[in-house]
Amino acid sequence: MLKENNGQIAVEYLFIFTIALIILTIFTLPLASLAIDKTTDVSDAVNVKSQMYKIAGGINQVYGEGHGARQTVNLEMDQSINVNIYKKHLSVSVKFNDGSSKLIRVNHDAYDVSGVLNLNKGRNTLVIEWPEDSENIFISKK
Repeated sequence: MLKENNGQIAVEYLFIFTIALIILTIFTLPLASLAIDKTTDVSDAVNVKSQMYKIAGGINQVYGEGHGARQTVNLEMDQSINVNIYKKHLSVSVKFNDGSSKLIRVNHDAYDVSGVLNLNKGRNTLVIEWPEDSENIFISKK
């Protein structure tokens, strides 16, 4: 009569399965973490660019309406940023998780607006106005 060692084979299969699972986890977790960081970076850049388009739209609206025009723009920021306002464009540097940064630039129509806006994380309300007695468009935080 032959004696079978089925218990030994089951233990070996469990051991091989455990080793394979550990190796898979060692390689998968760092890649997943990297993918999540990159996705978050892209999401932050898209959000900042979207908010810059809102500011540029407000500037264009006020510039198009002329002296005496006023526009309120509500922004929802995921991070604190400094927006540089130049003649014809806005620019902002977005910092990523890996320490690098990207310059985002959005054009607008006005020639007579400039300055720096400090936008905080969370809700920001901007008032863009072109007073009757001024040659410049002003942007202020509310």
